[in-house]
Amino acid sequence: SGLADDEKWIDVNLERQTLVAYVGDRPVYATLVSTGRILQEGDPELDRRTPPGDYRITSKHVATTMDGDNAADGPYSIEDVPYVMYFNLAFALHSAFWHNRFGRTKSHGCVNLAPLDAKWVFAWTLPFVPQGWHGAYPDAQHPGTRVIIHGEAPRG
Repeated sequence: SGLADDEKWIDVNLERQTLVAYVGDRPVYATLVSTGRILQEGDPELDRRTPPGDYRITSKHVATTMDGDNAADGPYSIEDVPYVMYFNLAFALHSAFWHNRFGRTKSHGCVNLAPLDAKWVFAWTLPFVPQGWHGAYPDAQHPGTRVIIHGEAPRG
């Protein structure tokens, strides 16, 4: 609700592990994703689920380092992660070149996309990143693309 007829938005279905890009009510792109997982049921420290909600892209980066010291499966640091689109604090849609488990949970909470899918979504979403720039932030006149995440991810 509340969408303009020609507004771009993204639907992430945690149950199906899919992402669909829409213009208004018309789907224009669909792909499998890998969202966050629970490493051990009942332990909040091992809960890495992607948070459901209604968000907007808050920043976009052609490439950035993504890391975490408190990941239950060990600290990690991946340099030059391409096509990063933050939507809620450290949660982002981004390319994942280090695995091919799209369609199943895998991440530490982000929405992982295959590299070519991430490239398409990055170019399509707002804010637009001008040629030669490293990143961009939305403003009041040009808000980031809406990202709606819903459902509950399968265990595993």
